[in-house]
Amino acid sequence: MSWINQNQVTLNKPNNLLGLFTQSRDSLHHDPSDQFTKLPPHLYNKHKGKKPSQILYDEIYKDIIETPNINRFVQPPPQYELKDQNFKCWQCQKPISNGFLTIGANCDQCFFHGRYFCNDCMSVVRMPIPWKALDSFDLRHYKVSKLAQSEIDKLYDLPILEITPTSKLLQLNKTLFEFMVLKRQIHLLYDMICDPKLVQTLLEKRMNLCLKRNCFSLKDLYEIYNGSLTKVIQGYYVILFKHIDLCKSCQKRGHICIICKHVVPIHAFDIKNVTYCDTCLKVFHRDCAESQSCPNCLQQR
Repeated sequence: MSWINQNQVTLNKPNNLLGLFTQSRDSLHHDPSDQFTKLPPHLYNKHKGKKPSQILYDEIYKDIIETPNINRFVQPPPQYELKDQNFKCWQCQKPISNGFLTIGANCDQCFFHGRYFCNDCMSVVRMPIPWKALDSFDLRHYKVSKLAQSEIDKLYDLPILEITPTSKLLQLNKTLFEFMVLKRQIHLLYDMICDPKLVQTLLEKRMNLCLKRNCFSLKDLYEIYNGSLTKVIQGYYVILFKHIDLCKSCQKRGHICIICKHVVPIHAFDIKNVTYCDTCLKVFHRDCAESQSCPNCLQQR
């Protein structure tokens, strides 16, 4: 099997990376725990006919991603002025003021809530803001209140931030786009590997990366932003790719390129080297696809 070339993704042609940004009709949500890695065998019988990623979504993530009132975490707050709060701290109601040219100021604005808090109710810890992450992939740390810090801490590990297929971030941010390609590979690989537990053991509480929907935690996005998560998941992908390359059971789940007909199977998850026909969905090497049209469709005409 041909080995992966990490530089082969064509950034200006994302639309044929096996439906890279195609969104399912599924949704997402649940409390993060060790159950992320332990889907017991009876669940596969209960959901007979569904792919592992669909079972994972239904049993673990559906309730998490569809959390009520989630909009307040992912949408910018209204812009308030001190007079809207009657010049009182939003939390403790202590009188506050911006001072004169900041001299004598005893308050600050929380980037998470958009409200003003007194110095005692503002946190000394700065935090990334969920809506800023989704709006412009801005994962810098901003001033927040102690109340906001507590809320952000609680949602930090939950995959409640969805990047839609039409998000401008995918066109403007190369780092995020390349991670989305990697995530799509992991999703497709998880659905075809002979034993899903091999993926579960590696990814543990990052199993949301195996879902079809592009749902991330704030922690995920921050670690994509600084590059650390990409390196880890690339390493896991190489390990799993090697397994599939040597596993007879996994090889049986592959495809023979209908153009070159080479005997070595190819796999849909290898989207950097493999593509498919938009019409008949037959799979072939990208290099082969560039040399001629789909022979299956030509034969049908």
